[in-house]
Amino acid sequence: MQDIQNIAEKIRTLSDGEKRFSYTDLTLEEQLARGKPKKYLEAAIELFRALDGKTIVEIGCMRQPMNHPMSELHPKCCNDGHSTVFWCSTGAEVYSVDIDFKAVRIAKKSIREYRNGKVLWTDGLKFLKKFKSRIDLLFLDAWDVLPGTQYAENHLLAYLAAKDKLRDRNIIVIDDTDVGGGGKGRLLLPVLQAEGYDILVSGRQTIALKL
Repeated sequence: MQDIQNIAEKIRTLSDGEKRFSYTDLTLEEQLARGKPKKYLEAAIELFRALDGKTIVEIGCMRQPMNHPMSELHPKCCNDGHSTVFWCSTGAEVYSVDIDFKAVRIAKKSIREYRNGKVLWTDGLKFLKKFKSRIDLLFLDAWDVLPGTQYAENHLLAYLAAKDKLRDRNIIVIDDTDVGGGGKGRLLLPVLQAEGYDILVSGRQTIALKL
């Protein structure tokens, strides 16, 4: 437990110095000035391993290929995050789903060297409702943060669909929470707090832990 607490304390500082935006219509320059997902993904993986996690479910797979080693950070390339590759690198059982066939094709090609990852072309909510296994880490990065859309509502619905599949000790990671007053986590974060999650950090990504 001490290892988990030590990792959690490190995670709390991940968003220090990052820019946050109250709006969602960012310019290209503002997009590139945002914090990068890499450090959040790596921290979540460290926490996942400390919890002896077995299964990761990703709703919204990576959408840009990674043409460099995982250890490197190339700001323009890595603004997307390459999450599916990071999750598969853990050796855990990984399920990644997306309704965008182009994204699915990119993700499948990107994880060809891994035998533990499954990328599925399907609706995230339908997938979560039918999923039978237990989830140790749930990554929510599906509906884009676009004005006039139900992106915040849908990410809340995704959590609710997965809730009864989550292990007692679990991690929830949400992308794009540094824009629009909480972005994809705007409605979900208050629910997680009310249900006993420790919101370790909320910047470019949010990492929430339940013990």
